[in-house]
Amino acid sequence: MLTPRPRPRKDGTVSWQVPFHYYDTDGKRRQSSESFDDFAEAQWWADLVDRVGVDEALKVVATKRDTGSDVVLLTDWLTRYADRLRGVQEDGRRKYHSYIRNDIEPFFGERAPIDAVTQDTDAAWIVYLEQDKGNKPKTIKNKHGFLSAGLRAAVEQRPTALLPFNPCAGMRLPRHDPAEIEIFDNNEWELFEQVLAERWRPQAEFGLVSMARPSEVGALLVRDVNPITGEVRINKAWKDGGSRLKLGKPKSTRGIRTVNIPLETLDRLDLSRPGDELLFHTVNRTPIRAAYFHRKAWQPALRRLDALARAAAAYARGQDALAGEYLSPFARKALWRGADPDELLERHSTAVATLRVKHLNPYMLRHTGISWKLQDGVPLFVVSRDAGHESVTTTDRRYGHNDRKASESAAQVIASRLPRVRANMLAVAA
Repeated sequence: MLTPRPRPRKDGTVSWQVPFHYYDTDGKRRQSSESFDDFAEAQWWADLVDRVGVDEALKVVATKRDTGSDVVLLTDWLTRYADRLRGVQEDGRRKYHSYIRNDIEPFFGERAPIDAVTQDTDAAWIVYLEQDKGNKPKTIKNKHGFLSAGLRAAVEQRPTALLPFNPCAGMRLPRHDPAEIEIFDNNEWELFEQVLAERWRPQAEFGLVSMARPSEVGALLVRDVNPITGEVRINKAWKDGGSRLKLGKPKSTRGIRTVNIPLETLDRLDLSRPGDELLFHTVNRTPIRAAYFHRKAWQPALRRLDALARAAAAYARGQDALAGEYLSPFARKALWRGADPDELLERHSTAVATLRVKHLNPYMLRHTGISWKLQDGVPLFVVSRDAGHESVTTTDRRYGHNDRKASESAAQVIASRLPRVRANMLAVAA
């Protein structure tokens, strides 16, 4: 690790030298140094050497000195770029500022010019995000996408471009393989709805059949639902407002949509209330945000599901008394008013076992609704529109494997050829 050293000048001022070693064209190890008027700038350059190597650091400092006082700092430009973006909600803008503050400035330095990002330093930054910060491939993709977009804007700056090209373009990123989505099958959903407390079941079913995101479900008003046609207008969602959540637009432009849901689901809701009331709310009439639903509805259901699984194992070992202890979340003292746990075990023993190995979260309601529709033959573009995806490509990439109708038909088409092929082979053999 390089350390700046003070060097007094004849005029009484102090410069800061950063000594370093390099190898000349003959492979011999040489010593040199770079001088700076300011300690902070010297420390920045020393840190840059440690991250990207002497050769790249020398290019960066040379570029900065050539441009002189007209240098554009990387963090200043990216901040300006983030602030002037249009069509971005405030939670997204805050996220971009956090990238600059927490990921870009600590690596490149507060005083780094915009030219400090080269193909080599960009590659080193990706390694830094992955190894030093422990970021996952999806997170790295998001952060690198912001940096790349900001530098592309610098290339397109008019009347004078700030960069000749975007050094981030075409950079190979760590491979991101999205996790397989988890969905309920029919029996699993029947069981899981039963382990939810009764007051949460209508909201959970609504989330499944509407395919709405949890943040969208919590923002719905009574007037957004047509009790005659089953149409639901989704045009708002809860957003991160910094210290508190606030209402905003859905995730994408196509997120503003109208979805039809079964009238049987609407029969479980109280739609006789004033139209400006929340469709789903707490006992205090406050909004039910996603985190609240997870804490109050989902986690207790998971505990009951776990209790059923433990009790099933105890019954299998002949430990009936222990099984009774495991089933305490279903006792009257626990304020349980749902189905008898022994009846649930008798009817849903297989579902208890299969749900135990799945990662269950409220977003499964949306995943399940989308997947069920595709499995039952609803056209992909219809499901994509109702789900509020930005494009059909998004739906196909994440859920297309659930649409088996076309593949089944294709298998039958090719199967019809096989008897003739076999017949021809037999005739030749004869």
